[in-house]
Amino acid sequence: MTQSSNWPGCSTTVVCMLWEHETRVQFPAPRFGQIMLKFIKDTTWEEVFEGWRSREANNPGRIRTATEIKGWPDWESWRKFSAAQIGAEERSWKIYEFTDPMNDIPAMLVGPYSGWQKKLPEKNKNSFEELLNISRNYDFFKNHSGVAAMINDFPCPTEFIGLVREDNGKLVCLEGHHRATAIALAKKEGRKIDCKNTRIAVTQLPKDECGILDKILQRGTSKNPEL
Repeated sequence: MTQSSNWPGCSTTVVCMLWEHETRVQFPAPRFGQIMLKFIKDTTWEEVFEGWRSREANNPGRIRTATEIKGWPDWESWRKFSAAQIGAEERSWKIYEFTDPMNDIPAMLVGPYSGWQKKLPEKNKNSFEELLNISRNYDFFKNHSGVAAMINDFPCPTEFIGLVREDNGKLVCLEGHHRATAIALAKKEGRKIDCKNTRIAVTQLPKDECGILDKILQRGTSKNPEL
């Protein structure tokens, strides 16, 4: 049985299964490009940001990036600016679970951040799988200590943050790039990661707003845009 979705670019399939002589509705599964997700619940940006804070705010490397590289007084100022760039507080958010994380996560598009996009031939158009199909990127990340550590001990359960582009129906990663790269690298090398119960908070980016991703990439996330 199929029902329509209110998010362009995705289809919603309701799967029913017979289990112990009882018919149950298992889950609605919206599809974004080749990625199928399991709907968990509606949420708010406040809850999404708290999850982001718990994953990152005490990370010394992220604090150093925020203060010494990006020029912000602290982690929270930096990340709240990033959130404001997409109007996160004004958008509706939903929590989904990846149904096939080893294949779905590498298929996400890389987010609009210069440190990542400079490694790609086309801006805001390539996936993590495509990122690693470039030999110099593969060589870089296979020797990246942080990515290697995640492959060996993936932080599961975990949650990403992303958005779906209405113009092409694809899912863009906004937060979780190193985790996504670790999974993409493991897949490329034929290795397995225990990444069950991996979720993503998702909002919709209407077709007439998709140009904001190019503007974010051009502006960057430094307090002083010239940095």
